[in-house]
Amino acid sequence: MRYSQSDYIMKYTITLCLLIALLFPACKDDSKIHEIEITKALKEKELAFNTINKTWNFGPRNLSPEAQSMLGNWMEWRLFISELNQKPKGTIGAFQRKVSVLVKQAEAMNTSIPQRIDKPQIKSRMMALVTKIKSLDTFINLDRIPEKKIVGIITDLNTEVYAFQDQIEEIVRRSHIQREEGEQEMLNSINGMASPSQPAQQTAPEEQKEEGILK
Repeated sequence: MRYSQSDYIMKYTITLCLLIALLFPACKDDSKIHEIEITKALKEKELAFNTINKTWNFGPRNLSPEAQSMLGNWMEWRLFISELNQKPKGTIGAFQRKVSVLVKQAEAMNTSIPQRIDKPQIKSRMMALVTKIKSLDTFINLDRIPEKKIVGIITDLNTEVYAFQDQIEEIVRRSHIQREEGEQEMLNSINGMASPSQPAQQTAPEEQKEEGILK
């Protein structure tokens, strides 16, 4: 049995319609699934923002005038604290940008510690602070943001900032402790600043007379 050209066209049209009918629902379903995933991701980011926004509570701390002056003259510290105390607004992206800036500022602080406080205990506190900020930067930029993990890091970062400031206060306190009795004389002796020696003792008359007889 031979088919005419019109028969072939008819079969082709029917086949094409069947394929379209089969594929269109699948495409529609994929589009709907994609839309659901986007909505879910946006909802998760909104929840993450709300959680982090409640936890991000850094504020100025009362310091002694001398400690405040010491830190106030440290430009890198001032920039870091100012950035840290300003809470981002709007979206999780604002927090991500904030943390990125804090990482750079923390690294700048780590290489500009003033000479007066450039001590092992300060360096140790600074490294702990830098580590916390870098850890926060890692987790806050994940596709699925772990809220509980970030809340813990923010809390620890707040603790590290306070511990660093406490260490500054300790340096100030120790600088005011008066030296114990005799310590200054010992330091002067070590530095070659001992008091002038006493005049040589004169020879006693009896010794002079005895020396004359021997001569």
